[in-house]
Amino acid sequence: MTPALRQTLVLSVIALAAYFGLRSLPDTQCAFLHADHQPVVAQGVEFCGLNEEANFYSPKALRFPVKLELSFADSGRAGSLRLLGEGDRPILPYEIAVSHTQKLHLHLRQVTGRKGYIHLHPTPTDDGTWRFNLPAWFTEGNPGGEFQAYVDFVTLRSAQVQLAETTASLEVRHMPVPPLRSRNVVQAVTISTQQAGKSALVRVTLAAPAGSPPLKLQPLMASMGHAVLFGDRTTQPGYAHMHPSLEGGEFEPNPTLSFRLRLPPPGKYDLWLNISDGAEDYLLVPIEVTP
Repeated sequence: MTPALRQTLVLSVIALAAYFGLRSLPDTQCAFLHADHQPVVAQGVEFCGLNEEANFYSPKALRFPVKLELSFADSGRAGSLRLLGEGDRPILPYEIAVSHTQKLHLHLRQVTGRKGYIHLHPTPTDDGTWRFNLPAWFTEGNPGGEFQAYVDFVTLRSAQVQLAETTASLEVRHMPVPPLRSRNVVQAVTISTQQAGKSALVRVTLAAPAGSPPLKLQPLMASMGHAVLFGDRTTQPGYAHMHPSLEGGEFEPNPTLSFRLRLPPPGKYDLWLNISDGAEDYLLVPIEVTP
């Protein structure tokens, strides 16, 4: 075999491997995060991650090959983070797929000072730094405190969800602590079971404040809302990121959202809902899991 022919054969094998490798990747943004995704169109919107059961994870316990570094700016109104892979090499934006309309999902949970949660999508820079701003409604009256930070994203190389977590502090300011207020209210909560380890259907009915027009939800990141379940930061660290299934009532005035969840170990948990009625809103639902 001549050197030229050998080179041609090697290049052909590489090209075929690349072709079939690319064909094996998920073909939609949603499929990157949801392996069993089947497109569901309702009210003219294609929804992502419907009817999937979420699990409660501790990224550190699962030892994902990603390290998260996060800090807040001195102003207390912004921050930055880095994702470090093997050898502490920054994971760069071009290595991350778009999933649920964004490359990176950051979940910030405030655990001291006052309870709070916000779902952000940091903006990347070329050197692997991701920057984010905290909205005014979150920082106004915020006394600062300790935060838990979780990220979820999908690398193009693996086509698998990657999780990472860390903690960070926002400078404590001595001031009165008004509660973090929601525009809308939780009207009712039902859970099919509260027993740890069981599959549960959590249904949350929402409403607008008294005297306001009925609440009408709008799609948010290819879903009718998002929810994150957080455990106690010392005894049950971790989280579950969920998307509502279509069980009925989602499009009604004062709607009901349903979430499927494999319940974590016994304890008290915070379920934060992230919805949109034209602007984003966050609502807290305490959840107790029994033995």
